[in-house]
Amino acid sequence: MTQPLDGIRILDLSRLLPGAYASQMLADFGADVIKIEEPGSGDYGRFMPPHGVGGMSLYFLAMNRNKRSMTLNLKSDEGRAIFQRLVCQADVVLESFRPGVMDRLGLGYEQLREINPRIVYCAISGYGQDGPYRQRAGHDLNYAGYAGLLNYNRGPRGEPAMPATQFGDLAGGSFMAVTGILTALLGRAQSGAGCMVDVSMTEGVMSLLPLFATAYFNTGQAPIPGRSSLDGGLPCYNIYETQDGKHVTLAALEYKFWHTFCSRVGHLELLPFHLPVGPGEREQAMTMLQAIFKTKTRDEWMAELADIDACVGPVYTLDEALNDPQAQARGVSVTSKAKGEDETTFRTLPSFPRISGVEQEQRFAAPGMGEHTDALLREAGYSDAEIEQFKTGGVI
Repeated sequence: MTQPLDGIRILDLSRLLPGAYASQMLADFGADVIKIEEPGSGDYGRFMPPHGVGGMSLYFLAMNRNKRSMTLNLKSDEGRAIFQRLVCQADVVLESFRPGVMDRLGLGYEQLREINPRIVYCAISGYGQDGPYRQRAGHDLNYAGYAGLLNYNRGPRGEPAMPATQFGDLAGGSFMAVTGILTALLGRAQSGAGCMVDVSMTEGVMSLLPLFATAYFNTGQAPIPGRSSLDGGLPCYNIYETQDGKHVTLAALEYKFWHTFCSRVGHLELLPFHLPVGPGEREQAMTMLQAIFKTKTRDEWMAELADIDACVGPVYTLDEALNDPQAQARGVSVTSKAKGEDETTFRTLPSFPRISGVEQEQRFAAPGMGEHTDALLREAGYSDAEIEQFKTGGVI
C-alpha cells in the first residue's frame, strides 16, 4: 500500500519524547525514519519505567514503531563522515540538542546544506535557536511556565497545577516539528531548496493561547484565570460535579443549546443567565447549576440528555475514554509486535488524523538499539570489511 510519505527519508538524532513522537507520526504515514543513537547509551527513553514484557520501556514503545535504528558516534571523524554520506541520501534531519551542538560537530544546517541543498533541517529546542535563553536547560514543565499556560491551569485551591500531559513536549515540540517539516517539504517541492525549521517548545506552548494573547496585545490586560469565557467564567461553559462524585461538562455556548438544556432540565429561569454580565449573576447561576447536577449521577445525566443537542458530556477516566463506544468504533489503538522470540504484542495509540485510503501498519517494531546499523551502512555503500572496522574503532 502506498503511503503519503513514501520516499521521504528522515535522519532522527533526537532523544526522549518531542522528536521521537514527531518522527513516529511521520513514519506511520510512510516516511523511512532512521533513528541514529549514540553507541552504548542510545536514546534515554529506552530505559524509562514502566517496563513491559521483555524489559523494553513502554515509554519507548509508545513512540518508536516503524523506525530503523543505527548506532553512530558523531564525535569521531569516521562517524561524522558516515552521517554526511547519509545526509546526501536524506530529505530531513531532525535533532533536539541545545543550539550550537551540531554546528560544533560540523553538522549544523549551514554545513549540511552545502552537502545537500535540498535538506530540511528541523531543530527542536526549549527556547529556540537564538535569544537570551537559547542555552538554558529545561523540560516540559519549564516551557509551560514560561509560556504562560500554567497560570491558566489551576488546581482546587487556585494554585498553578501540574498538567496531566506534556504540553511542551507534544504540542510545543512534536506537533510543531511535524507541521514545520511537512510545510518545508511542500515548499521544497516548489522551490527545490530545503530550509531550517526552528522549533521552540516554549513558543509552541504559547501558540495554544491565541485568544488570551490577542486579548492582552490589544487591551493591555491579560484575562484573569478562571474568569474568561472559555476557562470557567461562564456557567453555561463549565464542569459540574454529579451526585456520585463524578463530573460532567456543559458547553452550551450557543443560545440554542442553552435553551435546549434549560428546557430539558425544567429550569427556564436559567435562560437569562446564558452570558451573565451583571454583578453576582455568574455566582447565582453557578450555584443553581451545581444544585441541579447534584440531583443525578453522571451516567444518569448522560442518559437523560443523550437524545438532545445540549453539549453535555462526561468527564471520563482514561480507561473509560479508551473503551467508549465512539473510541471503539473508530479504533483508537494499534496492535504491534515487540522484539523477541515470544513475539509479544502490545497496544499503542495510532497517529492521527485519519487520511482516506491510508491504513496504518507496523512495518517495524520499536527497534533494538543499533538493530539495523549493518543494513543501513550497506545501503549507504559501505562494505562488510569497512563495517567491521567501524565496529572495532567504536564508530558504530
